[in-house]
Amino acid sequence: MALDRLRATLPAPGPTVELTAAPSAQWLAVAAGRKGGLPDAARHVLTAVDRLRFAHLYADGALVAVGRGTVTGEGRWLGLSLIEVVPEFRGRGLARQVVRALADWGADSGATDVFLQVEQRNTPAVTLYRSLGFTTHHTYLTRVAPA
Repeated sequence: MALDRLRATLPAPGPTVELTAAPSAQWLAVAAGRKGGLPDAARHVLTAVDRLRFAHLYADGALVAVGRGTVTGEGRWLGLSLIEVVPEFRGRGLARQVVRALADWGADSGATDVFLQVEQRNTPAVTLYRSLGFTTHHTYLTRVAPA
């Protein structure tokens, strides 16, 4: 999807979203929330690209929403992933604010198009992203080695 099209669907910037070049321990904990944890290699995989930002949105001093943005494909693509809101703060538009901050950063970094990764079983997130104009391009299947 064209990045300017996405930005046109998003609300004006609201609460301050802090963007950092590396995930904090709190960021990793929030991102892992729905998954029940992240494997040890996750931090390396999450930071293995040069142009990336980790979004942190705080409310009352607590980290309540996160997201990850990368600029890839020779600067053309903004990739959005691991957008997560803690359960008690869901439904308040915070994911949209995280997407807004990362979309603005991506545009400022020269990206012109955007893609995102979302777990298809996360129905509220899929509904949100469809409302922003995203469509399914393809799906992934994650396999885990037996214990």
